[in-house]
Amino acid sequence: MWWKSKRGFWELSILSLPKRPEALQLFLFFTLLVFSLWKVEREEAFLYFEDEGLLEVLVEGPVVEEGGRLRLRAKVLSGDFPELYGKKISLSLYGAEDVPSRAFWLYGKVRAEGNKVFVSASWKDIEGPSLRQKSLRERYMGKVEEKIKDPQVRALTLSYLFGESQELLPQDIFYHFRKTGLIHILVISGFHVAMFFFILKYALPYPYGVLLATIGTSLYVIFLTPQDPPALRAWLMFLLWVLVKLSQGVPNSLNILLFSCSLLLLFEPSFVRSYSFWLSFFATLYILLGLRIVRREENSLKWKVLNSFLLSFFAFLGVSPLLWSFTTSSAGSIIFSPLVGFMFLPFTVYGILEIITFFSLPAFPMEVMGKLILFSVKVLSHFDLDVGIPLGLKQAIFLSSFGAMILYVWGIYRKKDRCASNIFKN
Repeated sequence: MWWKSKRGFWELSILSLPKRPEALQLFLFFTLLVFSLWKVEREEAFLYFEDEGLLEVLVEGPVVEEGGRLRLRAKVLSGDFPELYGKKISLSLYGAEDVPSRAFWLYGKVRAEGNKVFVSASWKDIEGPSLRQKSLRERYMGKVEEKIKDPQVRALTLSYLFGESQELLPQDIFYHFRKTGLIHILVISGFHVAMFFFILKYALPYPYGVLLATIGTSLYVIFLTPQDPPALRAWLMFLLWVLVKLSQGVPNSLNILLFSCSLLLLFEPSFVRSYSFWLSFFATLYILLGLRIVRREENSLKWKVLNSFLLSFFAFLGVSPLLWSFTTSSAGSIIFSPLVGFMFLPFTVYGILEIITFFSLPAFPMEVMGKLILFSVKVLSHFDLDVGIPLGLKQAIFLSSFGAMILYVWGIYRKKDRCASNIFKN
């Protein structure tokens, strides 16, 4: 992985340019993909049982009242079933009017069916709130709830900055973001990581600013987000990118993407079944491959504006087949994402400053910017640009993979054309 360059310093060669064969990273990724599928299916083959016992659960979705019961999604924190720790469950509480707190104990009936776990209990079986200490993330979210009075802006802030489930958004806001195809903006990913990094980077002179930014960004992802696949993927890619730059190398973004996702599958094989993992992977893959086939003029304002729409277009191509396997996608996101994304820039900067100061700044600017964003998304939601083609999951993965292969080969030919053009120019 390391080699001594002619210039006299060490580089991360496998992640740098000039390229080592990208096939090596692709082989590693597919090897870990097959291993992850095998491991997950092997574990789930033994996860079939029915039993009763104590569980400590954390609510992770909206509480829905349905036929005399409350239905919700939750995560198992502890209890009588160690094999379920960290797993998501479908929880039904009969006769309950509300949950006692976000984290609580209950005595319930458990039915595990592979990757699906169902728990049911009566309101009488709720033992009470969990006595565990609040995490740093929960304390931050408590500050948001105290300071931001507008309920819609508060929900937007919790979802955008701290990765709260979008299903917990007010129903109308969730509908507007989904209708416009902008729900992906609320997912913590590369934009959040990059903004956090660059704000901290310029707080101190080089190289101390880079060190501060790397540590600060890592603390944000580890302690203040739910550590979903998109956030972890973006964080790993950024760490590797910084590492290559510090070693005086030229980052190969495709290799970094494949290596980052390989690490995620190695340490968390269950991500292979996560839609968010694959949506994040294909969106980033298509952006990286797509940018190889377009002409770039780095210092041109025209290119910088066009670039934002190209990123949106390629991301749309990458994720649409997967989205069609369970819902629809909005072609409007190609245009709306850059427009609304620019509006999120000051909101993100101010939000990061609030995080750094533990929400000690005035809340008024946050509320004004949040209301402007929500109003804009509401207006854009009147354009019905939904696209839907019924696809099975295997068909969707095949289409996304086949499209990526076409872009990759096209990128190779484009590079050869550019090299030939440069030769004739000289």
